[in-house]
Amino acid sequence: MIPCPRSGESMRIRNPASGRNKGSILFTVILVLVFLAVLGMNLISFLFSRMTVSILELDRLKSLYLAEAGIAKSIGELKSDIDYDGGGLGNIPKTKLGDGEFWARHNFQTSTITGIGEVNKVKRVIQIKYSTL
Repeated sequence: MIPCPRSGESMRIRNPASGRNKGSILFTVILVLVFLAVLGMNLISFLFSRMTVSILELDRLKSLYLAEAGIAKSIGELKSDIDYDGGGLGNIPKTKLGDGEFWARHNFQTSTITGIGEVNKVKRVIQIKYSTL
């Protein structure tokens, strides 16, 4: 610091090289921000894909349980020997339950019951073969 001849206050002498560093600091900050933005976009993309897979797996599980519900209802009709819905003994028409629907088909010739469950266009099919009920 150098004292000013008129006011007696001290003056700073500028370093001519200090002006060149300002641009490199700005460039470094921009580079770090771009890196963080790319990292953030990758994280968001990963989380979105995991969420999509989780929702699909949940729909698959719900469809499986609905198909089992159709088989259980069909077996109930066959055991009681009463056709509750008028679709034929062991045949269950489309029935809405929760987020989806289920139905079942009974085939006397092959002794099989096929249960179908569907949630958000995800369909699961279960088939059982029986000897006696």
